[in-house]
Amino acid sequence: MNNTRQQIIEKAFLLFLRKGFKAVRLSDIERSAQITRGTFYYHFVNKEEVLKEGLYAYYTLQNTTRSAEFGQISTLREYVDLTIRKLSDIEDYSARTFSSEIPEILCLSLIVEVIALFPELKKVVLNSKRLHLSKLEELILNAKETGELRDDIDVSILAKNLLNIGVSVINDLIMYRDGSYALSVVRSQYEQLYSLATRE
Repeated sequence: MNNTRQQIIEKAFLLFLRKGFKAVRLSDIERSAQITRGTFYYHFVNKEEVLKEGLYAYYTLQNTTRSAEFGQISTLREYVDLTIRKLSDIEDYSARTFSSEIPEILCLSLIVEVIALFPELKKVVLNSKRLHLSKLEELILNAKETGELRDDIDVSILAKNLLNIGVSVINDLIMYRDGSYALSVVRSQYEQLYSLATRE
């Protein structure tokens, strides 16, 4: 992909994350990407096109990274530890560069805003969620087969509950405005759910 085009996508996506899609003006993108208006229009029709390409690129990175992470873990305990560690990094995270290191959970408000405007983007998000759920279900099934988890655990329900705990950190951050408290609550939720799934 053309370097200038990629730079516009990446800089615009970071702006959308920080300010929201509607609040970002074309002049903000030009300033951030250090381009002229003519350069912008040479590469894109409008900022909606930039947003869509940014989301496609972001979720492609996320899916690749997620698949690699699942390839490196073999137990549910490892998944819980990895997830807690990644959520803990959110408190100190500031989106300075476009990468798979941008926590998906930080994109939640942007996704909610833009899916209402561009319903076709729902498919991109849903496909990513399905991939995550599928990988997690596979890991849980393996954990049952190896004896890490109880035999009576419902694979699908446990996978969905684990994914939903991660989303709850945003609610706690909004409610309490205290990242350390929100993360301690989420950590406790993961640990308790894991404990219930492994208890004899």
